[in-house]
Amino acid sequence: MIFHADQVITWIHVPRPTLDLVGIVLGSLRLAAVAAILATVLGSLVGLVLIVRNRRRPSVIEPSRLHLLETTPS
Repeated sequence: MIFHADQVITWIHVPRPTLDLVGIVLGSLRLAAVAAILATVLGSLVGLVLIVRNRRRPSVIEPSRLHLLETTPS
């Protein structure tokens, strides 16, 4: 290989990468808040659907479920 004396090497200073711990913590807190809000909304909707569905269904009283006090003949 032949090197020429007129070749110039230029050095560029690149800063060291740093870890953004505050950004990571805030991002994870934001994600946890979104998950909590989503779970609350979905849980409320499912609960309301179950309540409305049970109220619309006519209640059937089964005799086997009734526990009445019976008097014994004396």
